[in-house]
Amino acid sequence: MKQTIAYGAYFLIAATVTYFVEFFLFLMISGILFDAADAPPGDISDEGKLLLSVGMPVIYTFVLFALYYLYSNILKSFKIHLMLSVGVLFHIMIAIYLIWNAVPDAF
Repeated sequence: MKQTIAYGAYFLIAATVTYFVEFFLFLMISGILFDAADAPPGDISDEGKLLLSVGMPVIYTFVLFALYYLYSNILKSFKIHLMLSVGVLFHIMIAIYLIWNAVPDAF
């Protein structure tokens, strides 16, 4: 039961933070594209599009990996063991979701 609550708490927090990261990416990309439409030639370069649509979600996923590892180590002191594979699969799904939603905004 403790393990289920620990997974649920982590996934709820990760999902909430992911929503705000997605919103931030959308605002950042929209702001850059709005400025580009206002004053050409200020459009996003191909490298910038790649960084915003793929690089940022991948970097965010690695940050989540590190936080999940830290979270699982903290819970080990309370004798609650979390499987690393569950967190890895969850973070890969988050990365795919963010890339899937950011690519149409950037390109």
